[in-house]
Amino acid sequence: MKAVIIPGGSFLVNTALIWDEESKEAMLVDPADRRTVEEAKEIAERKGLKVKYIVNTHEHPDHTAANSWAKLLFPEAKLVMHPQAAEDLNFWTESEIGQMAGAEYSPQPDETVDEGDELRLGEKVFKILHTPGHSPGSIVLYCPEGKLAVVGDLIFKGSIGRYDFPNSDYAKLKQSIFKVLNEVNHEATLITGHGETTTLKRELQENPFISGLFR
Repeated sequence: MKAVIIPGGSFLVNTALIWDEESKEAMLVDPADRRTVEEAKEIAERKGLKVKYIVNTHEHPDHTAANSWAKLLFPEAKLVMHPQAAEDLNFWTESEIGQMAGAEYSPQPDETVDEGDELRLGEKVFKILHTPGHSPGSIVLYCPEGKLAVVGDLIFKGSIGRYDFPNSDYAKLKQSIFKVLNEVNHEATLITGHGETTTLKRELQENPFISGLFR
């Protein structure tokens, strides 16, 4: 499993292009702005990739800002998100944060996914974990074979997701973090919604917000 991270947008979201080397099937996660999508398109063309999915880890507008542009550049790809994310999409686009993010109106998803569902790139399987707390529609995409998890704004290097937004919930965020700690390999690379990649092993050792959950 290969991944390229392209930070972009006003909030430096980690737009990720992830692909299976054998099948050349790929997914684009969290299109932050037109530039990141265009850069992903160039990489996909250069490497001969077929983008099968455009996935939103959650509904906040910095992570969905360029869904429309991504659908235009990758017309065969399915737009995928959690059902709750789909329900709240335009609320966030129209919000002050949406304006700051330069978010364009997003089409509704072609497919929704929830706890226990799977997305496949070739023979590689990404398990869907529903991880509410930062937002109701937050998901984690976990590929055990590739030792890779895309965690959105649930966990960051040295921090955790904010829970002071409308519809955020600290108790659910805590439960979701524990779920990921129980189900994701602690050596797996975590692609976070913002900032550097990390691992659960590192965060358990060095992240004061994670260690604080056990008190």
